[in-house]
Amino acid sequence: MSTVFVVFYRNMNLGHQNSPDRAALEDALREAGASFVRSFQTNGTVLVKVGDEDPREVVDRAAPRLTAVSGYKDAAIVRPVDHLETILDRNPFAGSTDERTYRETFTFFDGDHDFGAPVPWTNRRGDVDIIEFSQGVALSVIRKTGSRVGNPTAELEARLGVPATTRTAGTIRRLLKASR
Repeated sequence: MSTVFVVFYRNMNLGHQNSPDRAALEDALREAGASFVRSFQTNGTVLVKVGDEDPREVVDRAAPRLTAVSGYKDAAIVRPVDHLETILDRNPFAGSTDERTYRETFTFFDGDHDFGAPVPWTNRRGDVDIIEFSQGVALSVIRKTGSRVGNPTAELEARLGVPATTRTAGTIRRLLKASR
């Protein structure tokens, strides 16, 4: 049985300008070698199975087709579903939220980076708390202050200098249920 992976596309909004529609996204990944593809929601989150192949290679092969059909050419970050399940099984947000919490989030990025500050860490505006940082994922609690919502993607991209993309913990929980 092949492992299920998740592809997190950065800045993809299915059917909008410079983003493919659902069919084009799924077709590109199938044509690139995925044996199973299921786009989840409209935010560029996709479940894939690739057999024994490296999922990154499949995603990389699909990229030119996505550019050709829609103009999309941003980052795609791949993670095994099992890794996400392991994180959630630990209940990592317990004790980190309060009445000011707007969302619990996962922010994904590629590479082995040092955060450069002790974690937990809070940004200057006090609307993003990075509570964990390891293995290409940062867990955050974000707050809404006035009409502004904390942005862990922007915080991490500025600190790390690499593309990142964020999903809510609720999305990750629903994604895990859909992967079973």
